[in-house]
Amino acid sequence: MKVLKKILLTILVVLVLAALGGYIYFDRKFTPDKNYLTVENESGPVPLTWLGEEKNALLLPIHFEGDTANYYLQFDTGSPYTVFYSKSIRNFRQISVAKGVAKTSFYIGKTKINSDKFKLYNPGDDTGSDSLKIIGTIGTDILENRKTIINFKENYIALNVSKVPPRFKRNLFDFKFKKRKIIFDGILNGEEERFLYDSGTSAYELVTNKEGWEDLKLPHSKITIEKSQSWENVLTTFTTNCKQKITFGNQEIPLNQVTYVDGFSQMQYALMKFSGMTGMLGNKLFLNHSLYIDCIQNKMGIE
Repeated sequence: MKVLKKILLTILVVLVLAALGGYIYFDRKFTPDKNYLTVENESGPVPLTWLGEEKNALLLPIHFEGDTANYYLQFDTGSPYTVFYSKSIRNFRQISVAKGVAKTSFYIGKTKINSDKFKLYNPGDDTGSDSLKIIGTIGTDILENRKTIINFKENYIALNVSKVPPRFKRNLFDFKFKKRKIIFDGILNGEEERFLYDSGTSAYELVTNKEGWEDLKLPHSKITIEKSQSWENVLTTFTTNCKQKITFGNQEIPLNQVTYVDGFSQMQYALMKFSGMTGMLGNKLFLNHSLYIDCIQNKMGIE
């Protein structure tokens, strides 16, 4: 009996250490580097630009001092970093590249953003188009320790705002800005669920796992299958209709479509599981609303 107890105790210790080791691994894996951005001034209202008829990507116009041309960065709250696409900036006199990082400053509206440690990403193909010069991605480092308004109804964003607009004060609720990810709770199908706001999944309302997708979709509804590129991965999305509502604070928002994705990396699935998230919310869910995101007090409002 003593031998059996020792064996069971040893197994328990091993399991605890394995769980602790796994937690430490994922905690370190998903902890972003220090925020190296310097952000000055309120931006004022900056018009949103959409890529594609289905609003597949949300773009912010930027400009460099002494340059009248407009360039664009994709606004992606799924990315903890602001990055430049190495091929798209190779002939830019305003951006200097050395030792794998970029140094520059630029403006979004009246907000000046500066760093000598911008990360670089090589997308393989030129991400620009004939009409839009897309040269990088704006990540959540621009939101950290700041207040932001994304007004989808009136099609603008305001960065580094100084105070809470009165209209949002009626419905402020808590969220977590964990690892520079915007994570908050909502009531879906009678259950409290946890969601990640990922503006990079712009054209979708809710992206969840296949089991959740099966539970939420309407029977016999048409399934739209599409392929898309997300960083290094080719993804296949399956989107269909549902008839649900998600409640955030005291705001109830209709959920008309649900999507699941085939092609996420194992690391992305691990992040979802590690964070206890039900799924990712894209811009499409909020197109008739405005978001107020306060990354100082970790308060959020939806109008």
